Amino acid sequence: MLNISLVHAYQVVPPLESLETYFRDGGTSIIRAAFAHSYFVHPAAVRAQTPYYPDRARVSREHHPGLDRGATTVWPADGRKVILDHNSRAQLAWAGYTGFLARGSGYGLRHIWGHSWHPDAFTAGWNFCYMPYWAGLLTEDQHPHEDLQNAIRQASWELYFRDNPVCQPPDFVQNPGRDLHAILGDQPLLVMKRRSAAAITATISDSDPFAVVRAIRSENRQSWVNIRKALMSLQGKEHPPFGTANVENNAKACLSRILRETGLTPEGLESLLDQNGR
Repeated sequence: MLNISLVHAYQVVPPLESLETYFRDGGTSIIRAAFAHSYFVHPAAVRAQTPYYPDRARVSREHHPGLDRGATTVWPADGRKVILDHNSRAQLAWAGYTGFLARGSGYGLRHIWGHSWHPDAFTAGWNFCYMPYWAGLLTEDQHPHEDLQNAIRQASWELYFRDNPVCQPPDFVQNPGRDLHAILGDQPLLVMKRRSAAAITATISDSDPFAVVRAIRSENRQSWVNIRKALMSLQGKEHPPFGTANVENNAKACLSRILRETGLTPEGLESLLDQNGR
């Protein structure tokens, strides 16, 4: 026999309030638990190069109207040419800063201060926090946990702008005025420092075009087989048939993006795939 309890609308507990209650009952808080598993870029790496890709920005209907991924626009502040992207260049920048990126891990890269449509913020290390999905969702504007959102921004301020700033902070980056010690106590901020280049098995950067190919393939959820077919088709070579016309179109669109963002020729890409067993 099921145990049924009648509930009235006014008795519904706000989701964040209920979640916070369970964390407190476990002896912690949402903020402390989030910080225990969230990672920032080492300030020295940010100071050495920020933004990581100054010619990239995120697609935005509001700020780049009518333009989609791969389109080129001109940034009005200084006239530089900027290529629009979804997330791949931000992920490549994080990997370039830290030497680490684990796909399908339950972690995601978050833009602390937003403004990902801004080329100075999209791939800037001071705007990055690598967080578990459950924590990252609470920093987004759709369903924000404002205290967590402000605490993450305070951490960015303390790491990158409080003393010896890594760069001149843009207008939208300001001290939130939170006391992190009061919030976290002795719990440290987790800063991910890149190992020496010799110790890194796969460096993701412009000098590693295959890493860029992998990132684009993964973001577009394309198989290596279909990319090969599209490449053979582009060169007028025989290849096995695609499963459907839609599969063919998507594979060819992914291939076009790969060639555009790596600067490889079709022949160069074919050789690169051969070298990497793809």
